[in-house]
Amino acid sequence: MSLINDLGEVDSKVIQFLASSSDTSFSFQGLKRSLKVHQEKLARSLNRLYSMGLIEKNGDGYLITKKGMRIIGVDNGQCQKMVIGQLYLPRGLTPDSAAAILRGRWFGCARWLGSSMTKDGYDLKWVTEDGEIQLLVSIKGEILEVSASSFPPGEEERAREAALRLYERIINALHRNRRRFASS
Repeated sequence: MSLINDLGEVDSKVIQFLASSSDTSFSFQGLKRSLKVHQEKLARSLNRLYSMGLIEKNGDGYLITKKGMRIIGVDNGQCQKMVIGQLYLPRGLTPDSAAAILRGRWFGCARWLGSSMTKDGYDLKWVTEDGEIQLLVSIKGEILEVSASSFPPGEEERAREAALRLYERIINALHRNRRRFASS
């Protein structure tokens, strides 16, 4: 009898979602929005999965553990991705300061989901209000890239529009806040 068979419907949804981006810490509200699960059910599920050692909690949110990945046997295949734009970070901003400006913020229809540190920089994620489209901002060196990282089939145009709106708002946020981080 495998542990995966012991998981309930909500537990399975949570762990599968966390496994889809195993290096990302997802906020509670981001999980609730993406999975469309009532907050009490989600809280109980997260507590169960944590006590089983399948997920962990850090300062940024929840992520799946290596044990969790082994138990569910995820192949971690990449979702479809549509790059909307790239830009150089404004003068005076580092990848760390740009991530600090953007992390945790809501931008119009884009609700904060979570972030991860990569070997090259940062991945920051947002989700649309309906939870159907995930938006990704990757910061690698001096380059920031905005993309729609996951969306339902047939929703390419809506994903493109959501990512474009996020791109525009991020450009404005970076330029507005760069003076706080500019080195003297």
